[in-house]
Amino acid sequence: MEEAMLPQIMASGATNILIIADERMVSMSLSDGSRLPSRLGRDYALASPPIADGLFHPKIVLQLGRKGGRLFVGSANVTAAGLAGNAEAVIEIECGDESSPEGDVVRAAWSYLQALAMDRSRSATDAINWTKDRAPWLRNKGEASAVTLDDGTVMAFLTNGGAAGIGQQFLDLVGDAPVEKLVVVSPYWDEELSALKFLQQRLHAGNISILLDVENVGFPIGAARPPEVEFRRLPRRLTGRFAHAKIFIASTKEHDHVLVGSANCTAAALGTLGQSKSNAEACIYRRLPAGRASEALGLEESFAQDPLDPEELIPSGETPPIPLEELKSRRPGFFELDGDILTWTVPRGIPDRGFIRLLDGDQDVIDSIAYEVGSQSSSLTFRITGERRSAVSFATVEAGPFISNRAYVTQRSVLKNRRREIATGSVAKAIEIFDANSDFELWMHQAADELARADLTEITDHSSSTPRASSSARTETREQETRFLSYEEFMKTRVPDERSEHRQNTLSGKHSDRIRQFMNDLVGQSKAPLEEDASEGDDSWLDLGDENEDAHTEVGTQRAEANNGKDKDGSCPEVRVDAREFEKMVALYVDRLAAGREPLGAPDVLRVRFWLMMLLHKARTAYLPNGLEATTEERGWPRMAFRVISSFFCGKHPPVRRLMIAREYTSMPEDFLECWATVLWTLDAIEGVLPPSPKADRFLPFVRRVRADVAKVLGLTAVELGSDIVVNLRQAMDRTLGAKLFVDVGVLSHASQTAIMTGTKTESS
Repeated sequence: MEEAMLPQIMASGATNILIIADERMVSMSLSDGSRLPSRLGRDYALASPPIADGLFHPKIVLQLGRKGGRLFVGSANVTAAGLAGNAEAVIEIECGDESSPEGDVVRAAWSYLQALAMDRSRSATDAINWTKDRAPWLRNKGEASAVTLDDGTVMAFLTNGGAAGIGQQFLDLVGDAPVEKLVVVSPYWDEELSALKFLQQRLHAGNISILLDVENVGFPIGAARPPEVEFRRLPRRLTGRFAHAKIFIASTKEHDHVLVGSANCTAAALGTLGQSKSNAEACIYRRLPAGRASEALGLEESFAQDPLDPEELIPSGETPPIPLEELKSRRPGFFELDGDILTWTVPRGIPDRGFIRLLDGDQDVIDSIAYEVGSQSSSLTFRITGERRSAVSFATVEAGPFISNRAYVTQRSVLKNRRREIATGSVAKAIEIFDANSDFELWMHQAADELARADLTEITDHSSSTPRASSSARTETREQETRFLSYEEFMKTRVPDERSEHRQNTLSGKHSDRIRQFMNDLVGQSKAPLEEDASEGDDSWLDLGDENEDAHTEVGTQRAEANNGKDKDGSCPEVRVDAREFEKMVALYVDRLAAGREPLGAPDVLRVRFWLMMLLHKARTAYLPNGLEATTEERGWPRMAFRVISSFFCGKHPPVRRLMIAREYTSMPEDFLECWATVLWTLDAIEGVLPPSPKADRFLPFVRRVRADVAKVLGLTAVELGSDIVVNLRQAMDRTLGAKLFVDVGVLSHASQTAIMTGTKTESS
């Protein structure tokens, strides 16, 4: 995977990569002495479906974007041999976001994979939800039945997941028309040829051609076979390559019925053993005009030659069976590290007491954790300390003589930061604006809105798509509701935590996080962003097609490249701030916020902080003598900042009540705390900067009343107010903005903390 496929996938621009693989086979690959993966759990996630009696054997690649998808179903494993060495058969299906038969097939495959991976781990659920939120066309139900394409041919996505296996579904699609010839390509067979006999008996094929690699004959030559069977050589161009393809062609007078995918000609693969004992497999069925299949698959050469003499065929040696039961007995379970919290999904049969050894990529022990499994424990959590926490890659479980197979450790926070779409078009220009500027400008709100739109957050996306919903849409809505809590519900369930290290950030992996970084940079609070893969590759694998040029953003980019002309002391004496334009834009923001009824998310919280920071940076100071005045007039920055805060937190139905937070957040997210700290700091700054006057005396009681409302709604504890994030941000704003506004920063810091706990402003402030 990491050597053959991952570089190509990442070069294409994909950042949300999920592999679904059998837990036992993953365990074997990590413990058999092979080279260990270095990017597993960091650049891509892995999920394993529940273990069944049969093998988990599908070979599917599904690429999804906002405007379409591409599906590959075949015989090729995600290995160097499967992708480049073996003779494989793979079918490709592509679709756009509009309604189409191909889209139905792609959605059927998506539904199948989603059911396998959803809720298997939080990282797998992250990957599934991230995709669903950005590809709304997937919500239409995919057809599991056959669909007719525009050219009149028929296609279907088949699995062993239902009551009927792939073999029976294939027979049903062939129908009652007499089968003149059955062609089978398969590297593996039942010892007694039960699957082949099943097909022959049901299809009544007059001729059965088995295509073989004569240098590696996997067919059991000595087994009793139907008299209709003949052997033919695979095309010579495939000589020297292991024939791993799985192909079935049932030819009638009018049609070729083709089955291509992961299913060998075995009873377990075709699903004739019953659902509980059959393999998990996936195939594509195609109904083509008679004679087309051999041409499309390049098999004409095989039928142009004489059949092979069975007496001259030398069967290959038996492949040793995979020790599935032994692998199952040493299952380590699943490990996921999110910040400093390690979650272990405990497998059945694990010893009740023992130790978890956490290893780095070189297999050196980083930490050892004693564990004790309770009778009802399906998962355990541990807090991991130490500087090398981020280096944890693998784990083993040890208890006396028991030593588990090696397990991989998923770094969930790293995956979330990796999961960001490649910025193009107007989004790239918007990001450039925040990267290129060292101060706020009013026109930057256009770029901020562009990034918020590009993020297509889960909440707003669903709210805009659920009116006039069908039953399936209502199901999606109920599912969405279970993923989020209102702010009030969140505050009742969250755990106040004073730690700042590894606190979760709801903007992680989103374009809007660039705005947050920009604002933190301005006050000296920014953390260095995670390194991103700077390599550029061909991103034409799937044209997302959703970026439109924005005239306002183009103008903004041109301005960003211009010299602002600051003096050596940092002041901007010639820069004039258009108070009238600021008043107009703030009023527009407030009106839109008040008129909205949809749920709000993290970008809306960020937008509150954005406008407050914008106004504070454009306030009149010695550094900006032509900035916004500190007055109670409509065009004074205190009045405009007051409007931003009150419009979000106050009123009969304040917008903050519509704020939704994902259930996964157990403590106040970092970006939310930064906004709340900015709101409180701004309210204190308004009081500290207004000169005494009758108008100020009439205005300040409203400021104190809003502070009380904010305190009540936020419900922050002393622990949260004393967290490093709040304290450090306030101190940074004191040093930068406070110094310029001539505010008594010491009084400010103490006063706001007292106010939020009591809900009133102290007299000392």
